[in-house]
Amino acid sequence: MYLSSIKSAKIQSASWRNKTVLVRCDFDTPIKNGKITDDSRLRAALPTINFLLQKKVKQIILIGHLGRPKGQVVPELSLEPVTKHLEKLLSSCHPERSGAKSRDLKINFINQFTDYLPRRKAGRLQITNYKIVLLENLRFNPAEEKNDKTFAKQLANLADIYINEAFAVSHRSAASVDAVKKFLPSYAGLNLEAEIKNLSTVLEKPQKPFVAIIGGAKIETKLPVIQQFLKTADYILIGGAIANDFLLAQGFEVGESLVDKDYIDEAKKILYKSEILNSKSEKKFKIQNSKLFQNSKLKIKNSQLLLPTDYVWHNNKILDIGEKTIKEYCAILKSAKTIVWNGPLGFFEDKKFAQGTNEIAKAILNSQAHAVIGGGETGEAVKSKVKSQKLKSKKNIFISTGGGAMLEFLGGKKLPGIEK
Repeated sequence: MYLSSIKSAKIQSASWRNKTVLVRCDFDTPIKNGKITDDSRLRAALPTINFLLQKKVKQIILIGHLGRPKGQVVPELSLEPVTKHLEKLLSSCHPERSGAKSRDLKINFINQFTDYLPRRKAGRLQITNYKIVLLENLRFNPAEEKNDKTFAKQLANLADIYINEAFAVSHRSAASVDAVKKFLPSYAGLNLEAEIKNLSTVLEKPQKPFVAIIGGAKIETKLPVIQQFLKTADYILIGGAIANDFLLAQGFEVGESLVDKDYIDEAKKILYKSEILNSKSEKKFKIQNSKLFQNSKLKIKNSQLLLPTDYVWHNNKILDIGEKTIKEYCAILKSAKTIVWNGPLGFFEDKKFAQGTNEIAKAILNSQAHAVIGGGETGEAVKSKVKSQKLKSKKNIFISTGGGAMLEFLGGKKLPGIEK
């Protein structure tokens, strides 16, 4: 189901009446004191669930994971709170049934789901007489992350058809994402289809000027995306901890800032390719431990890859982009027609170092560009700005449910949960 294949596997093209459907969702949501603090991933699954209800399926079996229990039963990572919250969301989608005892909108939570996994299709039983069922955290079983075929077949034996509605884990080779497709007819959920459509547009035919913003840490996950965008983007704006790696690659000292020294040579290759570095310009400069550093030595004017020209320092660490860089980046975004953003531009968790990220989010909201935004913190920044500006939504902005999956897709990799 990769790109062109996905188009022929739309759920609208199948026959659903009286079918039992296994739906792999992304339930990996933040939970505090038993309450879900961000339900955006649950909301992303609602259109597909409602579609199946309208098509009068026999039963919907929802599966997913929460956290990293590493094959052990961890009570704090149970999906039971997800069940209750998802029920409320479903009821809000069907106000005509709210308050009524509609069995169709009740979700039966199965916490000992392994007892219900048959070993052969002929022995399949309907788990309960509820229309919607949610199974316990798949990662409580070590077979899930091992992409175990036996486990995948047991899951498949519960249903007639499989739907992937979990883009955020589609880059993982897991039993419920990859191996299960070998045993059932497989379709893309409505949100997964939207993810592929938006990301494919960015890769294949972005409107110009096209601006990519790459921040955060883990430069190893960002390098393939930067390499890809060097072919298509008019500007690539760099921030966050990965900017430190590019600084270090040029010979600048970065104090105690977060860097990944294992990828400095790879960062150098990109700098050479972008003509920021050449063999005669590799010199070391001492960066003073000041609050704001004006880095006038960096050659950026003739390159589509733009590095910060000033930084906010604290305790000998670079923790945000500076005011000059914010103005420069926002000016570029103002004329953009297509924007992709992944990763915060500073230590976003601390409000003192969130200015760069917040100002970029504001610039995107004020833009008319088609924007695709991914990564938990990045999406959070945009959603908080939407809320603060009292906006219901922005139709030109698509917030991806995936961080790592989005990066791998944009980096040109094939995702196990999407390809056939």
